[in-house]
Amino acid sequence: MSKDRKSVTLSPKMLERQRIMSRMTPEEKKVYRWKCYDEKAWPQLLELIEYCQSDNRICPLPQHWNKIYHDYSWHTDRHKFTKFPPLKIPLILGAWNANDIDKRQRFLTQVYWCYENYFMGTIYDKIMRLTDDDWCLECFPEDKISLELIKKEYARWLGVNYHPEHNIWNHCTDHHEKQKKIQRAEEIYDERSHILDDESITSINKR
Repeated sequence: MSKDRKSVTLSPKMLERQRIMSRMTPEEKKVYRWKCYDEKAWPQLLELIEYCQSDNRICPLPQHWNKIYHDYSWHTDRHKFTKFPPLKIPLILGAWNANDIDKRQRFLTQVYWCYENYFMGTIYDKIMRLTDDDWCLECFPEDKISLELIKKEYARWLGVNYHPEHNIWNHCTDHHEKQKKIQRAEEIYDERSHILDDESITSINKR
């Protein structure tokens, strides 16, 4: 062995894993590898889904979201052979005007993409390193997206078609009603502002 090459000492756990896998078929190795990965990845996924929707979070701000995306998007480069499925782009730049619930769904589905493709550990660390100031916050904290809906959106990325068509808005029944209430409140505020302005002008003219 070259003197420049450092020897690597495997832990007893890794040695036992190698011993077990040496007796497996390729398909059995694939299943066993996922089982070992999922023991830690599944709890991290559930924690991130909850964390990314708590305290009114929607998604990271554009510069942080774009950085996270590009750390993984090169794996899906379609100009060369890749085993990774499509990873949709962040809703930033011109798409930043999208609805909050759409941005939240896109980001959470990207997180799920990382889970499905053995990147849960790294995406978990990247998200947990974001500060409170790195997040975009929303007006409708009640519109939480379930893991079931995230899975459906991920399947749609893979080309699965649902009938009726899967749409996140179908599961946010109160969202439009709240938007109407806010819009009406803003209209009432504008109407009252005009009344106050008219009264102020009348009062000044009487002096």
